[in-house]
Amino acid sequence: MNELNDLIGFVNGNSIRQKVLSLLSSKGEMEGKRVSKTLRVAHPTVAKTLEELEQKELITKKDEIYFLTESGVKVEKMIQQI
Repeated sequence: MNELNDLIGFVNGNSIRQKVLSLLSSKGEMEGKRVSKTLRVAHPTVAKTLEELEQKELITKKDEIYFLTESGVKVEKMIQQI
């Protein structure tokens, strides 16, 4: 449970991380460039954020398409309840 709290803190510590996680939660899956366009955030910023979220195993990538992992879904649901 403590690890989950750490992940929630990690996501909540950065508004772009929050937005990316929320977007992937609502849309299901998306290309990095599409995430950037949808959020109207510079692609390098989104690419860095996607990489950070991937390192924390909150999202995963398959053929340039990003989607939430099981942990990502849990963290996103808990953030929504806060």
